[in-house]
Amino acid sequence: MKYIVMDLEWNGGYSRFTHGYFNEILEIGAVCLEESMTVCSEFQALVRPSLVEGLSRLVREMTGITREETVKGIPFTEAMLRFQRWMGEEPAVILTWSQTDLHMLEENCRFFYGTERIPFLRQYADLQLYCQRKLGVSTAQQLGLEAAGRLLSLDEEGADHHRALDDSRLTARILSRIYEAGDLLPYLQEADDEFYRRLNFKTRFLSDLEDPALDHDQLRFTCERCGRELIPEKEWRYRNRAFCSVLQCPSCGTRYEARVQFKEKYEGITVKRRLREKINEEEMQQKGEDNHGQVEIPGGV
Repeated sequence: MKYIVMDLEWNGGYSRFTHGYFNEILEIGAVCLEESMTVCSEFQALVRPSLVEGLSRLVREMTGITREETVKGIPFTEAMLRFQRWMGEEPAVILTWSQTDLHMLEENCRFFYGTERIPFLRQYADLQLYCQRKLGVSTAQQLGLEAAGRLLSLDEEGADHHRALDDSRLTARILSRIYEAGDLLPYLQEADDEFYRRLNFKTRFLSDLEDPALDHDQLRFTCERCGRELIPEKEWRYRNRAFCSVLQCPSCGTRYEARVQFKEKYEGITVKRRLREKINEEEMQQKGEDNHGQVEIPGGV
């Protein structure tokens, strides 16, 4: 078994061939690691664009890739053939830093090959997810490649960030630093039908109260003071990706602001609920009067 750490650079823009926005791959970089985490070979190819005219300013500034360079590149299909020859026949795991590159690769394969399947992909692992869990970094926010390198105190002098081969090298160094035999196995995914269904699943926020996937019991709350079920004063309204309403306790009269968010992922629907006591205008005015005229003196004893 060997590990192929892969990175892509691409240019996004309108394409008259796809009649819409398209992310066209400009550069492919990869590093091959043996199971001992020893680098055995590298791959790099510039791809000549044929679908999106011109390079966006963002791409030019981030990567330093010029139009003159891409003209000297090879067609995407030729780059893929060279990549597969470089990989060889030995079983290999493809690793990328997050699944973004995987989506870009699939988008290009869909256009050039007419299939959503990536020809050389047999097993895959998301190295970003693996790294965050190994380092104990919350997955609530994605950890950037350069930030991970800094956390591991890796020397990046001379590296050309946002170029495919150099980013692959940094990713491979991160993997080598944190890898322990066997602990990557739970992150390996077979590139089967379910893998592609999961990859292409579009996460969505439920925004319609009539949606059959919405659990209305999640809109029920109890008073934090007396435990009675709260009654909505206003209809539930959808705003900022969540349903919101004002609720009141029929027993003690306490009023609350409630917020419930339903997010549908491949694994199912996650629900985030928030309830906080609503401060009425009289209380707010009273607080303002209590604080009126008070002056904070810095450094006071």
